[in-house]
Amino acid sequence: MLHDLARSLPSLGQWTMKVAALKQKKTVRKTVDGKRKSQTVSVNRKSREAVVHVSASRVTLLAPRRRRGHHGQSPLPMWVVRVWEQHPPEGAEPLEWILLTNHPCLDFESAHRVKSWYECRWIIEEYHKGQKTGCGIEKPQFTSSDRLHPMIAILSVVALSLLNLRELSRRDDAKSRIAARLFCVEYIQVLSIWRHGTAKPNWTLYDFCLALARLGGHMNRKHDSHPGWLVLWKGWTKLQAMIDGARTQEATQKCA
Repeated sequence: MLHDLARSLPSLGQWTMKVAALKQKKTVRKTVDGKRKSQTVSVNRKSREAVVHVSASRVTLLAPRRRRGHHGQSPLPMWVVRVWEQHPPEGAEPLEWILLTNHPCLDFESAHRVKSWYECRWIIEEYHKGQKTGCGIEKPQFTSSDRLHPMIAILSVVALSLLNLRELSRRDDAKSRIAARLFCVEYIQVLSIWRHGTAKPNWTLYDFCLALARLGGHMNRKHDSHPGWLVLWKGWTKLQAMIDGARTQEATQKCA
């Protein structure tokens, strides 16, 4: 009923947004002979521009008849926001988001703001993944908040660095911006010697991140997607060990 209501609402306005290319596998549920079945399909979406509309309405959510988890019985006053593509290209799946919020959406600006908040969801989920998978933020066995809070703070900064490393390789100017503006020359020198056998001081940001991904196990084949933060993190860990080795060798030569 909620979806039916959302899809019946008039548009508050429209705008044009960029839709990024996407290659992934997703699970689709279909009804066959009265039975629900799941099927894994491949999605190969090309980048394009889409004209999308937004609508919103006040709704009231009733408590579930069957109690699950911890919740009250009082109805919840909410707002439903729908973002959708009215005329998708032929053969393309139309874009649609149906969101619930407790922020009033009386006009286009307020509904569009809620949509913008939701767009941050994916980067936040990647950040949490970096905390848990990359940094093992759930592994410390401290039992008091006084010990946990400093550890969480430190690992959260590391997780942010992980995510930032991935975003750097995907910047629009990655192939033209010099890596030395963001990374230490020593790191560029050691990584380029490992990759090409000679120092490359003029490496671009894209060159540096791609070599770092190769060090972490990325194959860089034509059909491979952009390196993710996990493979970049593996490469960064190995590069740090190489830097430590180079510094030790240099110190040994000075002492000789």
